[in-house]
Amino acid sequence: MSDQVSELLGIVRDEIRIYRDLMEHAQRKTALLTQGRVEALLESNKAEEVFSETLRALESEMVRLCRDLGAAFGIPREEFTLMRLAQNLEQPLALEILAQAGLFQKIVKQLKSVNQRNMRLAEHSMRYSAGILALISNARGSYRPTGSFEPIPNVQPKFSQSA
Repeated sequence: MSDQVSELLGIVRDEIRIYRDLMEHAQRKTALLTQGRVEALLESNKAEEVFSETLRALESEMVRLCRDLGAAFGIPREEFTLMRLAQNLEQPLALEILAQAGLFQKIVKQLKSVNQRNMRLAEHSMRYSAGILALISNARGSYRPTGSFEPIPNVQPKFSQSA
């Protein structure tokens, strides 16, 4: 039984390590977004796919272990959490699971924050690009995500007298 718990802890530690790497990657991606380096962003997306595949494999193994541990401790599948498992374990293992679960929650929250910032940067970049294209094409308006047509205000370019 403690072998399965140790294996589960190993998977949680591996996931935490990968999420830390993913966080560093997301922070580097922030710089790429602000610099507008399209090729580097495409490479960054490929690296994220590798992270996702690795996490999916770990998650599958974790699901199997949690199902087995839940059955062994009589914890219904829909009620199984690491916190609930810790309640059924002896002190050293329970404390380690609680510590790792807390660390896991913290790193996921931080990653979510960085990803939200990156999403806002990407959205601002797309709006900026759409505005530039509208100016270049002398468009009269554009369609909004709601489906309504919104006219673009007439913008008169200003040129420097000294140019």
